[in-house]
Amino acid sequence: MMRTRFLYFAVALCMAMLSASGQDSFRDRLFFGGSFGLMVGDYTDIKASPHVGYYLTNRWAVGVGFTYEYYNNKYHFIDMASNRTERFETHVFGGRLFTNYVIVNNVNEWIPLGLDFRIFAHVEYEMLSYEKRFFDYFGNGRKLLNNFLVGGGLRFPTGRRSSMNLSLLWNLNSELYDIYGSGPIIRIGYNF
Repeated sequence: MMRTRFLYFAVALCMAMLSASGQDSFRDRLFFGGSFGLMVGDYTDIKASPHVGYYLTNRWAVGVGFTYEYYNNKYHFIDMASNRTERFETHVFGGRLFTNYVIVNNVNEWIPLGLDFRIFAHVEYEMLSYEKRFFDYFGNGRKLLNNFLVGGGLRFPTGRRSSMNLSLLWNLNSELYDIYGSGPIIRIGYNF
């Protein structure tokens, strides 16, 4: 059911991209980007999350992305009562569809302090596949986790077509055993 919705949304997204009118060419409205995370040590977490998007208007963007995460915990708890641990290693992967809209195009026009950044709202649907054992030691196989993320962020222009983005998102359908937990999700990424 969720895969069918994902497919319908992807088709609608492609149709919107192709039907968007404007003076810019398709190539001018296309953008690429993503984020990368790295933590190495007893707890290793390496994450790559590239995306491609399209500006439907100067303020409204839609896109698709892929997420891959390698997780390795040298001291993963097996039994909390006995404090027994083992090395645990897994791979998390999935895809996402997103849209964001620039609410304030230039903060400096509202508050003249010489700050040149934009404020945007962000909505995202994400599907991630992870090993059940990641959260439940006795779990077997993989689980597909559907996340509906909402929030916003700041976009700092770094060039004519490039920007650095700082986002703060919340998972509206988080579960007890969830990749993100209950707190906000902070992302730092780049578009070009």
